[in-house]
Amino acid sequence: MSTIIFQDISQVPSPLQIDDRSTLSSRDLTILEAFENEPWNLGPPALVDQKFARLDRDLLFQIVMVENTSKSKLNQVDDIRAKLDPTLQRVDRLKTTRDRVVINQVDIDKDEPTSESAGTTASNQSRAVFKLVLQDRRGSLFYAINSSALPWLQVCMLGSKVIVKRGSIFNRGVFVLQEPNVLFLGGINRAWNENRDGKLCEYLESKLQRDAEDVKLNGTRKRKNTR
Repeated sequence: MSTIIFQDISQVPSPLQIDDRSTLSSRDLTILEAFENEPWNLGPPALVDQKFARLDRDLLFQIVMVENTSKSKLNQVDDIRAKLDPTLQRVDRLKTTRDRVVINQVDIDKDEPTSESAGTTASNQSRAVFKLVLQDRRGSLFYAINSSALPWLQVCMLGSKVIVKRGSIFNRGVFVLQEPNVLFLGGINRAWNENRDGKLCEYLESKLQRDAEDVKLNGTRKRKNTR
């Protein structure tokens, strides 16, 4: 199934020309079926606008964008800028860093992470909420969020493929991803991942600018209404 997993599925013809499908593994058949199933937005016109619906079929998508909504956009932009160019790190962050010290001895027992700190890290990761932009084979884009911990969201590459399974929730135009109802397949679109940090930074900056414009506009409207 490398034709599907490692390619832009919006450019892959459907159905795939496979001489003998009986030779495919159950996993490959699952991928193929999800790829060839009728896209979600080709159902009843009102379906994508429903307040609550459940998928009646498996659907294959590729990941176009991943955003960690548990962290502020500004902090993410600062982190990315510092990663791309450490000289751009914000001064207030530099002031809060501890002075460097020379370490002559290491206490292995003390340096090992405690169960409490490890538990805190795991807890923070489990609470992280990500917003994804998914694309189907027709090129249609959808939003998705996770309502349970999905470890692969921390490391997935753009172009990775996922199967949103039958029974998954589609609410107000958004797929709700839960561990039992989503299958991560991996994969990558190398072109999409070129300068990924830079692209994500531009994406977040544009959202920050839009948010600022909305606040300014709403504030202007409120002042007008109070006159």
